[in-house]
Amino acid sequence: MTYGDWALLQDRRGRTYLFRLQEGATFNYHRGSIRHEAIVQAGAGGKIATPQGELFTIHRPSLEDYVLHMPREATPTYPKDAATICFLLDLAPGMRVLEAGSGSGGLTLYLARAVGPTGQVWSYEARPRHLERAKRNLSGFEDWGNVTWFEADLAQAELPPNTFDGVALDLMEPWKVLHSITPALKMDRFLACYLPNLTQVIALLEHLKAQNLPYLLERTLEVQHREWDLRPPIAHPKFQQVGHTAFLVQLRRIGES
Repeated sequence: MTYGDWALLQDRRGRTYLFRLQEGATFNYHRGSIRHEAIVQAGAGGKIATPQGELFTIHRPSLEDYVLHMPREATPTYPKDAATICFLLDLAPGMRVLEAGSGSGGLTLYLARAVGPTGQVWSYEARPRHLERAKRNLSGFEDWGNVTWFEADLAQAELPPNTFDGVALDLMEPWKVLHSITPALKMDRFLACYLPNLTQVIALLEHLKAQNLPYLLERTLEVQHREWDLRPPIAHPKFQQVGHTAFLVQLRRIGES
């Protein structure tokens, strides 16, 4: 680890603290402080303590750590959902994926990593402040140089036909952009929609049926992780759990009727 890197400190209760290492700076805690210089010297995987004896372990943040701690303009797509969206889109290095909206850039980071430096992510966001935040969050952590940003309404976009290997939509009314994205999504490839409530899911499916759009509903799911507190001989689910965040709808592009 060196100055300019992200550092993640974890205390004995599992609480984490994310910050950039800066020469001459100090990490302040309610039970003492730690100089960044000492963190650099201890290195990732090491241990360090405040003068009052509060012990921390030192880590390089994972993508999950960063997304949960990064600044935001909107509620981010939770890592559990972002990783599942990449799975539902069946992404691989070298693919081209379309995203709207960018939000705070959490899902963008996962998509960019999934397609790798030889792939492409086209990210649409109509709100300038959200787009700037997403750009900063991506460049601040892991920039593969494979994301193209568009400050625009995807519903008004003219997309090249048969171009994208997958489409991820985090929009309140995704049905309003289907006329734009459908010709651009490759045949037999996937569209994934992130929808917080079931009313939106039903509205989406009703629109698909009413407009006779060429999609096959593969599945609708929600992702729930149940974490456990294991301190033998004690074992029980953690009292605080992340519950429902969104429904994920997976659609497959098929031929016209």
